[in-house]
Amino acid sequence: MDSAPAERRRSWVRLKEYSMLAALLVVPERWRARAFFELRGDRSRLTEKSSYRNMGYWKDDPGSLDEASEALADLLGEAAGLGPEGTVLDVGCGFAEQDLRWLERFAPRKIVGLDLMPSQVEAGRRRMARLGLTDRIDLRVGSATSLPFGPGSFDQVVALECALHFVTREDFFREARRVLRPQGTLALVDPVTTGGNSGIHGYLERALGAIPRANAYSTEVYADKLRQCGFEDVRVRSLRDEVYGGFARYLSRRLDDPEVTGRMNAALLMIWRQWVQAWQATTTDQAAYAGNQDYILVVATAPGQKP
Repeated sequence: MDSAPAERRRSWVRLKEYSMLAALLVVPERWRARAFFELRGDRSRLTEKSSYRNMGYWKDDPGSLDEASEALADLLGEAAGLGPEGTVLDVGCGFAEQDLRWLERFAPRKIVGLDLMPSQVEAGRRRMARLGLTDRIDLRVGSATSLPFGPGSFDQVVALECALHFVTREDFFREARRVLRPQGTLALVDPVTTGGNSGIHGYLERALGAIPRANAYSTEVYADKLRQCGFEDVRVRSLRDEVYGGFARYLSRRLDDPEVTGRMNAALLMIWRQWVQAWQATTTDQAAYAGNQDYILVVATAPGQKP
């Protein structure tokens, strides 16, 4: 049987995938996140059962990225103080996997999820409809830096590993403060790159990760920007050791699984392998690595008095 047509199709798919990667280098920053998440479509997921899209929390040695991602969602929900009386805005909700977890564990009155990607929002809506949860989890398409809600609409605003992509993160902080009720809580888990890598290497790192240049700063500057946007009681906790190491070890195994390599975007597969190699190369000098990269849990309070 002639395999040439099938091989030509595979070659065409690979060319398209690498073209999508190259597009990250040339598209304007405001469009880069959309291109990045198109590249990370469902066929390129790293989880085995769920639709989570985060690096996971590996402190208690979970057995899979699904479990680690759920643990990270739990950590963020606890830090945000989610509970039965709250109305929650989940910015960058993706497929809303964490919203289902938060509803199950913390039972907030309502969760509104907002995401830039219509395809992910639509997939999440279909799932909520099947589960009969559309009155409790309301998913919408929208921008993190222009929130389509009035002042004082929410008790908590949360963002699970996505604020680094917002153009800009500081604009999101201002919008989050606007839509929070007095004494409401902003809680995020967020990778941090300080911009220590300059020149072409720094540009490639930011472009391929869809990280705007304006979002490259230290954890100290991160906290200062929150205060400048009016937040109080800003608390920052490094999760680097509980996130990056476990995720790298998981990836080093997962990326050799034929089930993954057979379906994953070839360009994304290359990026993840390079990320693992970079982490492994720096484990002998973690202090230097920590100088350029971190992963943080951030909690801040909106000003004012509760009614």
